[in-house]
Amino acid sequence: MDLIQSNGQPRYGRFKDLPTTINVNQYLYKTPYGKTLTGWRKQLKYKKFKFCSIQHEQYTIGIAIADIGWAGHGFIYLYNHVSQEALEWNANTILGRGTVVDEQPLYSQSYFTKSPFEFEMQHANGVRYIQVTRHGEQQLKARIFCAGTEPLSLCSPNGINGWTYTQKKTTLAVEGFFINKNKETIHFNEKTLASLDDTCGFLRPETAWFWLSTNFWDKKGQRIGVNLASGVNESFGNENCLWVNGVLYPLSDVLFEKLDENVWSIRSLNQKLQLVVETGWRRFENLNLRLVGSQFSQWQSKVSGTIETESGEMIELEYEYALLEQHYAKW
Repeated sequence: MDLIQSNGQPRYGRFKDLPTTINVNQYLYKTPYGKTLTGWRKQLKYKKFKFCSIQHEQYTIGIAIADIGWAGHGFIYLYNHVSQEALEWNANTILGRGTVVDEQPLYSQSYFTKSPFEFEMQHANGVRYIQVTRHGEQQLKARIFCAGTEPLSLCSPNGINGWTYTQKKTTLAVEGFFINKNKETIHFNEKTLASLDDTCGFLRPETAWFWLSTNFWDKKGQRIGVNLASGVNESFGNENCLWVNGVLYPLSDVLFEKLDENVWSIRSLNQKLQLVVETGWRRFENLNLRLVGSQFSQWQSKVSGTIETESGEMIELEYEYALLEQHYAKW
């Protein structure tokens, strides 16, 4: 199945299986005034990014590659929850120079290069391969196994003629290693879990969202994953999901509320999800170039509360490591 239909428009809704291709060249993009855009004008409107988080017992790692048309962007951070220290690097490139984000769902090869770092993300046969090098020396190498976990695959309309496609997986097994701040090699183990977020589309010129992601082992030994969002992908369904041992359960719409400087509340419309999020170290960007800009906050957090499933089972969260994000973009 191609995400883009023969009439030049996307298929909308949640998909049980991932699309085989995303043929953006087939997509017919028009301005709000009915003018068809092609070539570089259309390309500048197209946004795509890949994000991976890896949750080790002691460390949280975040890696991203983004192509937002007028710029390429990449970042990596390693946060040590014991010492509360962060190792962080990020860079931008003009007009996406040195940046390739391959949005194809089943087989893809993406990279971001700007001295001294190079990020590589490949996907084939249900495995995500990630490598980070600095001055040619490996800083991180991971194989992330997607089999056994149902994907969130969703395409929603936005604005007058735009759309957003997102696919997410969480509680994924990881093999590999990374180098920490003290130049020590830390290996991933059977308790390490990863989450993947691949998103592309013609988003609103001004876009803002809240997002929370967590994955952990509960007291019953179950792999629990949660993805919650507000402000994006809400016009035809939502991307709110609970995973239990790889099985996906849809959740109701949610509201993010900031209670004070370091505490947030997230609750669902049907009241079956009640969470409190306590935030800590923040990865922050603030770029205002008038015509374009971005304000990005991603907090290392701990989340507590309950989620009631459709069958009545109560999933409990007790200070689980999580990522909480607030993002405003003008692009």
